[in-house]
Amino acid sequence: MTLNVNQLRSFYAAAKFESITKAAEELMVTPAAVTSQVKQLEENLGLRLLFRAGNAMRLTESGTVVFEKTRKVFEDLDHLELLIEDLSKKKSGELRIGCSETAAIEVMPKLITAFQSHYPGITVIVDRGTTSEMLKSILDHKNELVVARYRPDDKRLKMRLMGRKEITLVAAYKSARLPRERTSIAALNKVPVIAPIKGSAIREIIDEQLNQFNVSPRVVTETASLVLTKKLVQQDEGVGFMCRDEIADDLSKKRLREIRLLECSPYIEYGIGYLNRKNLSEASLAFIRMIDKSTKE
Repeated sequence: MTLNVNQLRSFYAAAKFESITKAAEELMVTPAAVTSQVKQLEENLGLRLLFRAGNAMRLTESGTVVFEKTRKVFEDLDHLELLIEDLSKKKSGELRIGCSETAAIEVMPKLITAFQSHYPGITVIVDRGTTSEMLKSILDHKNELVVARYRPDDKRLKMRLMGRKEITLVAAYKSARLPRERTSIAALNKVPVIAPIKGSAIREIIDEQLNQFNVSPRVVTETASLVLTKKLVQQDEGVGFMCRDEIADDLSKKRLREIRLLECSPYIEYGIGYLNRKNLSEASLAFIRMIDKSTKE
């Protein structure tokens, strides 16, 4: 019996994500194509591998055995791809990647260091801006990749989830505006806010949270500068929202104070996006494979 790799990959993805739709997104094909490949594999093997339980796909007893074998096969293939790429260290060229300010500070440095340790001949060109600006840079073909807010519902891009970060409300350490460690989100109606500029991911997320609770704070300053935001908040000109990782040092040195919201705990999911994998350069494909490997570990 000759096994069809595409059929096995479709089965593996459907079982891994417990969803035909998510498997199709991962493989960049239609759900109908995944269903067809899985059905053909089952017919070729003479075994039932998957069944639907509510909205999820579940493995049969035989399916579990086949899944464990295919999982090892595809993990080994992924490692082989990386090994082959590692043998090509003398590659040259450019990697053009856009990112938000938060990603530029908290995410990109480690990624760039890891990438250039494998591909020292490739120049990484980082373009920084708001999430909306970076999305436009992809659509205009200025950049090939973007690291920004993870929005799987935006069908203009293919996105892979990389991680998430906590967004926290901060005030001056001895702020007279919000003196308590916890507060209701409604209290923001009474204090000035130093906000990220419109179009930035954090601004979008915070606006969504505020709208959910019908809160309309007075925004006294909008800025894309994290340094300026910190400075204004430290001077008690207002309160602000920032990723907790960005202010960890300021909190420990008592320059800023974290204030917990009673109703919600906002966070940002971030990922890497691109238009179409088949049109990506070798440098971009190598970068994506590196991220895939790091997220699996």
